[in-house]
Amino acid sequence: MPENPTQAIIEAFRKDPLRLPQPHRLALLDVAYRSAATVLDELLDPAPDALVLTGFSARATMVTLEACATDHCAPDQPDICGFVPAPKADPEPPLATDAPLATLSLRLKEAGVPAEISQDGGAYLCNYSYRHALECVGTRRLRTKVRFVHLPALEGTALAKEAAASITLKEAMGALTLIASELVR
Repeated sequence: MPENPTQAIIEAFRKDPLRLPQPHRLALLDVAYRSAATVLDELLDPAPDALVLTGFSARATMVTLEACATDHCAPDQPDICGFVPAPKADPEPPLATDAPLATLSLRLKEAGVPAEISQDGGAYLCNYSYRHALECVGTRRLRTKVRFVHLPALEGTALAKEAAASITLKEAMGALTLIASELVR
């Protein structure tokens, strides 16, 4: 993707780090299954209180809180290396977050940021990363709260012309700040 909304948000948070709960770490995952898993493993060691993952969705009409992740990866959507994980012979059930998503959605709406809850994390790297992080937290018995947030395009970008909706960089940062703050409470 030539312009990554998450990258713009991370760069903005690096310029204004006090907007996020302290201490925190910011990382940009490559759009590659293998390296994403490696970076997520590193981000979970030592285990943070919360891990907020974000991704762009051309279909998102508002901030979308993902409730669960599957082990399905679309075979026709390879990553930047041309790789797609092989489908499992016996698909596992979706992994759900233990987050109070309804409360987070309500808090976002109260802050003036339209939000919704989704039961479909997609079939690409967003879903894969979310599933990997939830599996790591479960396997390692970590207390880390993991949430995945799909974002619409950022207003004023080329992506906004093709996406279902857009939000301002300030709105995206505000939403993610609120989510992170709620999770570390």
